[in-house]
Amino acid sequence: MNMQQDQMDIVIGAGLAGLSTLVHSQHKQEHLQVLEAADHVGGKAKSEQIQGFTFDVTGHWLHLRDAEMRALVLKACGADHFAPVERLSRVWSHGVYTRYPFQANVYGLPPQVVHDCVMGAIEARLARPDNIEEADEPQKFSDWVRFYFGEGIAKHFMIPYNAKLWGVSADEITSRWCQRFVPRPQLESIVAGAVGCHQEGMGYNATFLYPKQGGIQTVAERLADLGGRKQIQLNTKIEQIDPSKKTLRLSNGQSLVYRKLVNTMPLPDLIDRCLAVPNEVKEARARLRATEVIYLNVGIEGVLGQADHWIYVPEERWPMYRVGSFTNAMPSMAPSGCSSLYIELSDRERALEDIIPEVIEGLIAMELIQDQAQVKFIEPRRIPNAYVIYDEHYHEAREIIHQWLTKVDILSVGRYGDWNYSSMEDALLDGKRASEWLYDTP
Repeated sequence: MNMQQDQMDIVIGAGLAGLSTLVHSQHKQEHLQVLEAADHVGGKAKSEQIQGFTFDVTGHWLHLRDAEMRALVLKACGADHFAPVERLSRVWSHGVYTRYPFQANVYGLPPQVVHDCVMGAIEARLARPDNIEEADEPQKFSDWVRFYFGEGIAKHFMIPYNAKLWGVSADEITSRWCQRFVPRPQLESIVAGAVGCHQEGMGYNATFLYPKQGGIQTVAERLADLGGRKQIQLNTKIEQIDPSKKTLRLSNGQSLVYRKLVNTMPLPDLIDRCLAVPNEVKEARARLRATEVIYLNVGIEGVLGQADHWIYVPEERWPMYRVGSFTNAMPSMAPSGCSSLYIELSDRERALEDIIPEVIEGLIAMELIQDQAQVKFIEPRRIPNAYVIYDEHYHEAREIIHQWLTKVDILSVGRYGDWNYSSMEDALLDGKRASEWLYDTP
């Protein structure tokens, strides 16, 4: 195939959204090419080996609620590739563990904290109308939390935890991101959870699948096999896009002509590579914000003292907001007799040599390890654009950009391309949508 002469449909990025586009376009496979800047498929659904340990890019637990996407993944990987896992997740605050989600499980916290949370929830319910339309909900996330949960739950978990995760104040974030991701129990459930009648299985991630061997990248590899690797070109960076001429210039100087373009690279990066971008779109692109995440891959000698798959850490005194363990879900992720942790840091300013002693102190306080001597290694990693910030400019700016891209035959999808907060399953669904846009629309 001579790509310089043949007009192709092109997908930028071989992450899950790009691979799903390829798989769903098999009936037009000869007309589609996937270009990936990295030397591997999967994007952030990537696994790496460190001293015999396998680490993903933090927690990549596969939640498949859509029957079609579940069937696709099982077709690509085989049902025996996975083990089903029931979520073990808790919150660590005030020196004690409570069940997840915090808002329905405050039993065990200091009495004054429990009182704050229950009374705040009661006061919020009494002040709230019986029926409220989504459009009438508070716009700020901080106000939304107080509206539904009350001041106590806001103070002791929701506000500090989300400030640590997003890297900005909860006052800067809109509430529109959280409808699916934040469990919203009724008052009866909040009270029940405060007296020890625990609420099980809340949230979209109560169960998940995980590969028995090799980490989450094995899913991407199998999808690449199913879609057809001959259509994927690795180590291929996009230097420039001319939407008016429908051409791409690659970093090696090669030029390609396309019919339609599906993008999965971060939306701001896409706009930065486009020629003749309208001023309105440039201004919108300048308003897009995201938070970088620094995380630590940690090898541990021995068995962890807690069995959780991940633990939320809301208190500001600790430099991490979440601590997870691959080996608690799948022991094959570490050598025999060892365990692993991934630690997501909320402290994005100080040097790691100042932060790591506090992290280890926290791990000991959480009774995950008994002694610093158990730590075999700590490897830091970074995720640019880890969390898109849903601030007051987000929705309008994103809509302006997507509208222009549609006019010039570019569809931008996936967590980074669409510029949203979403799951791996959402990326697979985006690939299906992209394929339909390429071949099933006039």
